[in-house]
Amino acid sequence: MAPGEAATATAQGCPVCLTPFADEPACARCRWVLHGPPVLGRVTPEIRRAFDERLAAARRRLDLTAAARAAGHPGHSAPERLARLEALVRHGPPPPGERDAVLRELEHDDTPAVEETRSLPDGVVAEITVRGLRAATVRQGIEDAEATEWGWDELLPDLPRDEDERLFLLAGGVGHRTSATPAVREPDDLGAARTATMLISTLPGWTVPELLLARLEQRLPHARARYLPAAEPQPAPLRHAAGLTAVACGSTPNTDGVQLAGGSPDGSVTVWQLWQPQPVASRVLHDRLVTCVNLAEDGRSVVTGGQDGAVRLWSYAGSGRVRVLTWHDGWVNALRQRGGVVFSLGDDARIHRSVLGDAVIDGGPLTRVGWASATALEATSDARTVVVGGSDGASLWDGTNGSLLGRFCRDHAVTALVLAADDRLLALGCADGVVRVFDLAGDRAWEVGGHGGAVRQVAFGPGGALATADDTGTVRFRAGDGGCTTVLGAHPDRIRGLAFTADGHLLSAGGDGLVRTWPVPSLDRRHTLGKEGS
Repeated sequence: MAPGEAATATAQGCPVCLTPFADEPACARCRWVLHGPPVLGRVTPEIRRAFDERLAAARRRLDLTAAARAAGHPGHSAPERLARLEALVRHGPPPPGERDAVLRELEHDDTPAVEETRSLPDGVVAEITVRGLRAATVRQGIEDAEATEWGWDELLPDLPRDEDERLFLLAGGVGHRTSATPAVREPDDLGAARTATMLISTLPGWTVPELLLARLEQRLPHARARYLPAAEPQPAPLRHAAGLTAVACGSTPNTDGVQLAGGSPDGSVTVWQLWQPQPVASRVLHDRLVTCVNLAEDGRSVVTGGQDGAVRLWSYAGSGRVRVLTWHDGWVNALRQRGGVVFSLGDDARIHRSVLGDAVIDGGPLTRVGWASATALEATSDARTVVVGGSDGASLWDGTNGSLLGRFCRDHAVTALVLAADDRLLALGCADGVVRVFDLAGDRAWEVGGHGGAVRQVAFGPGGALATADDTGTVRFRAGDGGCTTVLGAHPDRIRGLAFTADGHLLSAGGDGLVRTWPVPSLDRRHTLGKEGS
């Protein structure tokens, strides 16, 4: 052993990666030479300085590689996260040339090949992600809502609380630690995972997940191991224990964040910032079940309706104040906030119009639409036109004076409806399982079939993409350029909300409280790895 190396190879382990060693000539993990030829003669300052520089470069490269993996490289690199993680690199920050060399190496390293498809065979699948280990049953390509999960806190003792530090350590970084990473352990009670027919990892090359995968392969020799690409974002499934009766999704103003507001059977409303584990706010707003919610355009308040007939405005991110905008005689069936105006539709077959501001100017009835037309409601972005749907089809109403502008689709019962962002396309989900789309500017119409029951949710995405859900909980997608409709999956309960996020993913929320993200490959979207909080 060279004198310089003898001074740094301590009983704690390799001086580069801290991996314990015995009499090996080189570290099994990082290949640092542990036993080299002796240096003849005196160890000069120049020899010592050269050794120190070589050791510092090796430590920096190992940490930088871990930081790059933790930031999603290769494939979905998040430069902002990488910049933060570089603060954890020993002897850093790394020179730009050194960083570029590490990133190039990761593009062509010897980590296991990642399969492009995410389709899974039927059986029990145990999946390793940035959240930990998850075991679920797959039937006909659809994952059951119920799953057993073990977070990394359970699998690895004393993990840092900071998210960046956690990812850095999981990816194999050392940073300022002085001892080796504690041994990762598989769960004491594997439960459903004991019968796993497939082991999945979305983190190829990450040191700690690779150790866990190796241990599971030993314990479950009958299971086949595969590597799949990480989903974007990488959330754990979000579940609201009390269930969801109404859901709305929207983007946070001036950020890339996504907000979700959900109503519950007990009258409470909860707002989340996806995919953060703790809600932003929660409050009981109604005496009974919440029937509809809508996030206001300011990103700081939510409008709700309930079985008690009340329409309320809750400033959850501001003063916290709750105001009653109007009352309906019976349930509030639907509401929509557009252009500073809230339109609500009740069992009393009336549309109420409430103008928001320092005070509510008018929360009274706008018009009576008829008992058969009191199911679904939408409004244009300028609040000048209101669309109402029901068993007698769809109708257009003036949003300022309540006059009837026209009727269409009279032969079909409308169970859901939505306007595209530019107010040009109108999609009507109907009780016969067909979605009828109308081009309000071009006077065209077409149908999208495939559902086996009434269509309860419709949502427009980028480029005219259309997502739909029916009574069975099945989610379908059709690209804006037409073509076949694709079945994305299903919920075990009726879907209460459906929306596209700004980065091109589809969000669905079921009555059982389960919220899912569906990657839609045909849509252009920004990479969001590192912004997760499913």
